[in-house]
Amino acid sequence: MKNFTLSLCFVFALAFSASAQVAPQNESVEKTAASISRLMVQSMGMNEVEYIQIRNLNQERLAKAAEASRKYASDGSSLEASLREIEEEFENKLFTILNSRQLEAYAAFKAKPEANFLSLVEQVSPKAKK
Repeated sequence: MKNFTLSLCFVFALAFSASAQVAPQNESVEKTAASISRLMVQSMGMNEVEYIQIRNLNQERLAKAAEASRKYASDGSSLEASLREIEEEFENKLFTILNSRQLEAYAAFKAKPEANFLSLVEQVSPKAKK
């Protein structure tokens, strides 16, 4: 019985690790998220733990934006509304991480051209075929 339980746990562990590796990865989302996160860290003076949290938030935001771009490619108003909602959700989560000094720095960072959310979305969205 002991061996059966141990074997069963081992099988579940293998199945779980295999399913975690099958998840599709979007390389452009990961690269863009890491890049914008590094810029945010430099501008706002964050530590390593905050960087990891910010990078994860940026990956989530950009993955959702890429999906919205695919989904609403032919409907500009729906795309715009979806991107606005994604950005609002991102900022709500971000504001729980940052302190007041970093919030002020984020406001200044957001005004920079490299922080423009729409240009980031273009970097991670599939190109339209002509």
